[in-house]
Amino acid sequence: MNKLKLPITLTFLLILFIACSKDDEDNSYEIYTIEDLNLLHNNSSKTWELEAYYQNYDNWISDQNDCFIDDSYIFQTDSAIEVISGNENCYYGTSEIAEASYAFYEEQGEVWLTMIRGEITDNTVSSTSFSLKLIELTEDKMVFATGNKSNYKKALIFVKN
Repeated sequence: MNKLKLPITLTFLLILFIACSKDDEDNSYEIYTIEDLNLLHNNSSKTWELEAYYQNYDNWISDQNDCFIDDSYIFQTDSAIEVISGNENCYYGTSEIAEASYAFYEEQGEVWLTMIRGEITDNTVSSTSFSLKLIELTEDKMVFATGNKSNYKKALIFVKN
């Protein structure tokens, strides 16, 4: 019986180690290259439409969805995004200004989008902004989101115009 204790203990520890491996959690992210950016801006400029704005990517469309999806977004090679505003305003009524830009961090292989909505009245500037990381990129679709891969929160889904 004593001869079996060591192999049984080692087998149990091996099973425990394998079962607790972090390999089951896929928190890795896509790594993008400068060549991938051509899908964003088509080596010049490329117009995208926002398909949806999620407060929670799983199932919760944002209250501001309607105001974001009626805009057009023209991604350019210099990290600028020209926002052509639609009829719906998100936060500041008829005086609202919409701006956006993206940043590419080559060493990390990350692309971040910053969306800004604001207004200028008299000598006062008010604004609301958020930044999201690129998590999916194809010729016809791109997704920017916050959170980790197993639990994305705020997300913007763009489709090619």
